[in-house]
Amino acid sequence: MKKTNKQGLLLIFIIQFFILSSISAEELRILCWEGYAAPEYTQEFEKLIKEKYKIDLKVSVKNVSDPQEFFDGIRTKKVDIISPAQNIPKSSRWRFIETNLVLPINLDNLPNYKDIIPALQKAEYISKDGNVYGVPYIYGPYGLAYNTNIVKEEPKSWNIFWDPQYAGKYSLSSDYHEANIYITALAMGLKKDEIFSYNKLNTPDFKNKLNILGKNVKSFWIGVDKADDLQGLAIATAWGFAFPELKKRGEVWKMAQPQEGATGWVDNFMIGYSLKDNTQMKRIAEEWLNFAISPEIQLKAARNLSCFPVNLTVKDKVSAEEAKELHLDNPNYFKDNLILWEVLGERDQNGFKNMWENAKK
Repeated sequence: MKKTNKQGLLLIFIIQFFILSSISAEELRILCWEGYAAPEYTQEFEKLIKEKYKIDLKVSVKNVSDPQEFFDGIRTKKVDIISPAQNIPKSSRWRFIETNLVLPINLDNLPNYKDIIPALQKAEYISKDGNVYGVPYIYGPYGLAYNTNIVKEEPKSWNIFWDPQYAGKYSLSSDYHEANIYITALAMGLKKDEIFSYNKLNTPDFKNKLNILGKNVKSFWIGVDKADDLQGLAIATAWGFAFPELKKRGEVWKMAQPQEGATGWVDNFMIGYSLKDNTQMKRIAEEWLNFAISPEIQLKAARNLSCFPVNLTVKDKVSAEEAKELHLDNPNYFKDNLILWEVLGERDQNGFKNMWENAKK
């Protein structure tokens, strides 16, 4: 009888142990562009949550290669946080905000929010009815990148992609076909308010120029530019993510400032409706957003990815030279220098996609 009681008590203890373990352990699932939730960040965040909430948190990260994956992951509740660009949340193709696939953010839980670029606070592209549905993480251009080992002078125009000497010596994004259309429009001298209109670009001259761009490309990169994609080439379109690794390999790549201007992007962290009825995990997800825009993580991300931080207090942590490189010396740089991708209507989206598919052929 005593043995049976001991066995019973042991069984109860084991059951209680597993119940308590399951209660104190949680998982936060992030789907983002490569490098946005690097292991060094997630490990630091898990430690923060353990200390603050006494929760053993596991941050699971998957990298995305196509924006459609954001929609599929959120819609099926397979991910909790995504990192789409500014032209996606209100797109007629996905309608994250309109269909309540993402949750409004309680800005009281994000003390670092007050330090981000003023033009990005409560930005129209990520707000509705006074609610904010995400926070910016980093930004940059769909840039004209050049290999200084080969191209000795900074290119002045997007038209370098149509210079015969660079045929077969450049790489472009495969999945951001609209961006390739925008740079073609800028190269032709179209105005900022014209490059997002299929009606304006649906001409024989434009299609011919776009076809040349698609014909002479050496390779396409998917998702983000990587060192293997650009190494050995002369020029490319890029976010700049590959630059640090290329430098290690002996190639110094830089971003040019074309006279026609450059289109730009802002990637944002948003919380999916998978956490709608989980108050605790919604709060932890907001902790991630606040963590991501902290000056410490912002600086690491900017250096690791060769992009620009959204938290202006990063300026206090760098030299005057680096502050200039990161455009922290001019609070209005973002507003004055980038042509942000617009939210496209369905006709424009389909028209541009067909144009680019034909150009690649």
